[in-house]
Amino acid sequence: MKTIARPQKAVLSLVLISVFCVGTSAWAKDKAFHATRHAVIRCASGAKIKVDIADTPKEREEGLMFRKKLPKDYGMLFVFPREDYFEFWMKNTWVNLDMVYIGWDKKITALYPNVAASTPKTKDEDVARVGGRAQYVLELPAGAAKRDHLAVGQDLRFKTKIPRT
Repeated sequence: MKTIARPQKAVLSLVLISVFCVGTSAWAKDKAFHATRHAVIRCASGAKIKVDIADTPKEREEGLMFRKKLPKDYGMLFVFPREDYFEFWMKNTWVNLDMVYIGWDKKITALYPNVAASTPKTKDEDVARVGGRAQYVLELPAGAAKRDHLAVGQDLRFKTKIPRT
C-alpha cells in the first residue's frame, strides 16, 4: 500500500500545484480593468481609434495597469466631470504609452509620446508622471500618436457621456 499511496500523493501534489498556477495566472489576468463602455475617436488624419471608456473613479485609477500588450488601433479614454489639471502616475503600467490630453472642446492640449512603462520592481520615485489641463485623457500604445498624426491643437471627434460628480 505504501507504494501506491506515495504516487497518489505525488499526483495530488502536482494537481494542486497546477490548480494553484492556473488560478494565480487567471487572477493576474483578471486584475486588468476591462471596460463595459466603448467609443470610437476620429482623428483629423482619418484614423479611427477604438477606445474603452474609464469614467468612474475606480476605472480611472486602474486604467491600463497590468496589461502586457495593447492592440494597434486601441486606446483608453479617461473621462472626467470637468476640465482641470490632471497628472497620471504610470505605476504598474507594463507597456509604453502615448498620452494625449484633451480639453472640454475636444482639442488636444498636451501630448506625451512614449511614456515609459513601469514594472513591479520600478521604484515609486522612478515611475513616469505626466500632466496637463484636460477633461479627457487618451492613452494609446507608444507610437500611435505619431502614426495617426496627432498634434497639440488638433480637434478629435467622439461621443461620450460626462460623469456626474
